[in-house]
Amino acid sequence: MRNTRRNALKFIGGAAAGALLTPVPWRLITDTALWSENWPGIPRPARGPITARFTHCSVCPAGCAVRARCVGGQPVSLAGVVGHPLSRGGLCAAGVAAHQLPYHPARLTHGPVEAATGAIARAAANCNPDAVAALAACNPADGVAVLDLRPGRTVSWTYRRAMGALKNGLYLTAGGVFSGAAVDLSKARTVLSLGAPLLDGWGTPGNVLAARAGFRLIQAEAIESRTASLADRWLRIRPGSASALASGIAAALKKGSVAKAAAATGLTQQQIAGLADELTQHGPALVLPGADCPEAWALNELAGASGITVVARQEAPVPEAWNRNCAPVTPLASVADGSIRTLIIDESAPADYIPWNAIRPKLIADNPVVIAFTSSPRGYARHSLFTLPTAVYPETLEDIPAAIDSPRAAFRLAVPLVAAPAGVVNPAEFVARAAGIDATSALRERADAIRQAGRGVLITYADGRTRPVAQIAPDDFWKALNEGGCWLDTATRPSAPPHLDWAGIDVQPAESRRWPLVAVLAETAIAAAPASPLMTKLDQESNLRLGPGTAALHPDAARQCGVSDGGRAVLETALGTCPIRVVVDASLPPGVVQVAAAPETIDICGAGARCRVLSL
Repeated sequence: MRNTRRNALKFIGGAAAGALLTPVPWRLITDTALWSENWPGIPRPARGPITARFTHCSVCPAGCAVRARCVGGQPVSLAGVVGHPLSRGGLCAAGVAAHQLPYHPARLTHGPVEAATGAIARAAANCNPDAVAALAACNPADGVAVLDLRPGRTVSWTYRRAMGALKNGLYLTAGGVFSGAAVDLSKARTVLSLGAPLLDGWGTPGNVLAARAGFRLIQAEAIESRTASLADRWLRIRPGSASALASGIAAALKKGSVAKAAAATGLTQQQIAGLADELTQHGPALVLPGADCPEAWALNELAGASGITVVARQEAPVPEAWNRNCAPVTPLASVADGSIRTLIIDESAPADYIPWNAIRPKLIADNPVVIAFTSSPRGYARHSLFTLPTAVYPETLEDIPAAIDSPRAAFRLAVPLVAAPAGVVNPAEFVARAAGIDATSALRERADAIRQAGRGVLITYADGRTRPVAQIAPDDFWKALNEGGCWLDTATRPSAPPHLDWAGIDVQPAESRRWPLVAVLAETAIAAAPASPLMTKLDQESNLRLGPGTAALHPDAARQCGVSDGGRAVLETALGTCPIRVVVDASLPPGVVQVAAAPETIDICGAGARCRVLSL
């Protein structure tokens, strides 16, 4: 046969037609479909009975009640519990997807536990390196401290007891204006927020939404945030001038001059005076400070809100023995510089992220030992000598104190729904063992103390019952808590929070050629919650929110900095630099760079920090 193109086409056509009449291609398609469903990376849904379990979400301090739908004991979906007096059925997006946190690809699951144990024992010169409990004999000049980012838990009391057992032990917290105070939104009629994300992750979502219809919200900030877009009134002030506005309101409440505040904020004197009048004439009022003006909390006392919308925070009872030998609560800012040799940071349940530049001066200059308990390589793991992995929600058994917007004391447990990996460390047990104290049954001891106090009610979600604690046996009370119950104090004792004096005026820093922009942190409340893999897809990659390492600029500011949308750049402040990806957003003021509230940016962006963006 001659090799012509016609014969070649006949051969190809005949082969194709013959192949269709054989089972070979159809079998290959079937086998490929079967093989693609059985790759090692393909998730396999659990099979088994469908059940419901009740617990509480510990992703953030709100501690919302959760109903977990489980298949074969594995949680497949989470939802809020309708009718609960603390969370009122609400569950934020981070809580809905929180059952995926154990499978985050960037999670830490192994760490140098033995090396960290030995380093603690050798941290002070007079310690016996062969015995961890010998820390109790260390030189008091060599400070050993625990920094608790979410105080008020039973774990926090374990840290205080452990540090109280050491001659040189310190129990540290972030401190701040919210320490010892709680907010009652249900009694507020006028709320002035100076940049606080009240409608975007602040407090307990269900509580905020339930109280929203009862108050008028005035949002004062430079950027139209989600809260500003939903507020009754948005005051667009100049970037970094929230403290100046608070000072002007304080001056107006005291019948003083507001001229300096008006010049700094860009508002008129009549607008500032009108704000002061609204706080006093349409009360009870509530003033919520943002991250860049914590001193504005004192305005609540000037406006007459103290003891009404702002009250002293109540705490659940603890065993009497715990109070006998525990370290006092010490704000980090009050610690002398260069006084801590060994610092243990509990980042397993973060609520406040303290910039590293506020922590580093407190450590000795010569080789301090920093141990971070965390599940993420970001955060304090970047600065620690030893990073020890911890369990994440919903793997942990821990209690959750009442949130900032819950005036009454509460005690509820985050009950494990899945098993934790073998390599994780329990921070409380690690610190207790180092100090030579026993804290293995601390949660049960505190539950027994609450039961013995005899006040409050137990709320069980499975049957919707509310019973006085005094009528419940101790074992039944503990069992109900482990099944998702919640103790709520019924002894209402509203009292004024700790007194705060007004610190004075804070004038906006002047612009300079070196630092032409003001850095504004975006979504600080949401950033505190760890993101599940699904939330990363829906939230950050869709640009619904700024992701880590991302900054937004006005088109004019982007042109002046020589950067373009999607380009790489460097954010520089007086405290350091960090790489960013630029997003051009015409809704921003020209003089602002809005950055995601990630550890890398919080470390260098203080309150109203002046900055510049450099193109790469």
